[in-house]
Parts: sequence; structure tokens; C-alpha cells
Amino acid sequence: MPSGAQFTESAIRFLDEQFGLTNPRFGSVYGLRQSRAVDNWEFNRVTAARVFIIRINDTEGAAIEQRSPTHSRWGVADLRRRRREIHPEGIVPLTTGYIEGRIPEGPISLC
Repeated sequence: MPSGAQFTESAIRFLDEQFGLTNPRFGSVYGLRQSRAVDNWEFNRVTAARVFIIRINDTEGAAIEQRSPTHSRWGVADLRRRRREIHPEGIVPLTTGYIEGRIPEGPISLC
């Protein structure tokens, strides 16, 4: 994102340019992340982290796969099975929890 840009506006532009999604349906999960004590001192700070979760239908998913061969649709079971391949760490429980309704909308802590 360019400096001073609004998160939602930048995300909408990115989704349109990269995937052709012109009207994304965002979830509203966001939060703060703090590095672990064992991390390098350079990374021991609190940073704002935004993960945008959007819901897409089968038609939109098929269009994304066709437009971008490096992307594929995974269901919740696939996400869980491949969680160690997905970064940042912790995004799979966050995403699956949100999809399944176990994580409420609004601010959360990503520690």
C-alpha cells in the first residue's frame, strides 16, 4: 500500500487489478500483532496487521483460477491440512474461525 493510503481502498484496487473482483464482500476481522520474545530484537514491536477475508462465489473462484494459475480454491479442510505451508503463521485458524463463526467480527489480538 502506498504511504497514507486507506486500507479498504487499496484492497479493493488490488482485488480488482489482480483478480477482477469489483465488489468484494469483506469480513471485518483486524487486529494487532506482537512478535514473540524469542524473535530477533528488530521484530520485537507491536504492528498493525490487516488480513482481508472476502467471500467469493463459485463463479468468482473459477474466474480467479483461470486468470491466475498460481491460485487455487481450498476449502476449510484443505486450509487446515496445509496450514504449515500458509503464511503468516496463524492465518489459518483466524480464517477458519471466522468462516465457521467462532471468531466475531471486529478487533482481535494477533499475538
